[in-house]
Amino acid sequence: MGIKYRDDCPLEPRVPVYLLVGGSFGALKISVTIWTSIRRRQQESVDNLYGISGGITSHTYRSMDIILSLFLLVWHVLGTVWVLGIWKPRFKPLLHRPTQYCDRSLYFFSVSVIAGVYAVLALLLLGIGCLTCIYRSNGSHRGHG
Repeated sequence: MGIKYRDDCPLEPRVPVYLLVGGSFGALKISVTIWTSIRRRQQESVDNLYGISGGITSHTYRSMDIILSLFLLVWHVLGTVWVLGIWKPRFKPLLHRPTQYCDRSLYFFSVSVIAGVYAVLALLLLGIGCLTCIYRSNGSHRGHG
């Protein structure tokens, strides 16, 4: 979407850039995560074959993963500001103001990406909260028994 509509939001030209950069770095993060998971499983099978306990964890990978995650978080917040900063834009250029619009498809796709990410984060936090409550309630029963 960012490439296809790169010139179709002159009201806020950073909207297509937000999608392009976020999508590229998001794909990179997913690719590295999958590659590391496959590599870790291969290492574990070799360790089990030779009776070695524990795997080798790459400090470089963890550092890169943290930096990439922080970048994506900051980039998402910036994208939220850029997209919602032009809330309800015109979707067609006016004759006397040809740069005061943003393409409908681009804009609604950006809003739905933002809403989707915040929904997933909310569900994740809710799940962590529920697991924490369950863990604490199970821990308190064990301590008294």
